[in-house]
Amino acid sequence: MKVLALALALSSSLVSAANWQLDNSQSALHFVSVKNDVVAETHQFKQLSGNWDGSKVSISIPVSSLDTLIPIRNERIWQYVLQAEQFAAITVSAELKQDAVAKLAVRDSMLLELPLNVTIATETVALNAKLRITKLSANTLQAVTEAPLMLNTGSFKLTDGVAKLQELAGLKSIDALVPVSFTVRFNQQ
Repeated sequence: MKVLALALALSSSLVSAANWQLDNSQSALHFVSVKNDVVAETHQFKQLSGNWDGSKVSISIPVSSLDTLIPIRNERIWQYVLQAEQFAAITVSAELKQDAVAKLAVRDSMLLELPLNVTIATETVALNAKLRITKLSANTLQAVTEAPLMLNTGSFKLTDGVAKLQELAGLKSIDALVPVSFTVRFNQQ
């Protein structure tokens, strides 16, 4: 019996210490912009990378992977809003302890509210996320936003860049609130 308890304790600590890698091919991040009060468009970042070490989740989103379906708009957002020459990536981090999801059985899910620290250019803002975390297999976890994150461009000091986009495109307005949704899948290495 002691041997079984020791084996369980060791395997549990190994799972905790294991590194989980984000699978870009099974992950997605989309956001919606609204211009002139009535025209909504969905955009995406095509590349995500990251890991979870059993206590902290870290995700990097290269700004060059932005896809709005309009190349000139991509370039303008890179230049004026995201300042791509100085800041190559948007980063997201969160504290997520292994024991928060350790009891999930395969194919089970749970709702979890988690503050995400999002850094765009020079500003870091905590956004509260309501996530559904699902254990897809013994070595695969997936997190999906239950509701969009509401990113305020003013909180990230992106207002001047957004105003420049508005001017260049000849628009009456571009909304400051940007709904963001994502699915991220992590595989245990």
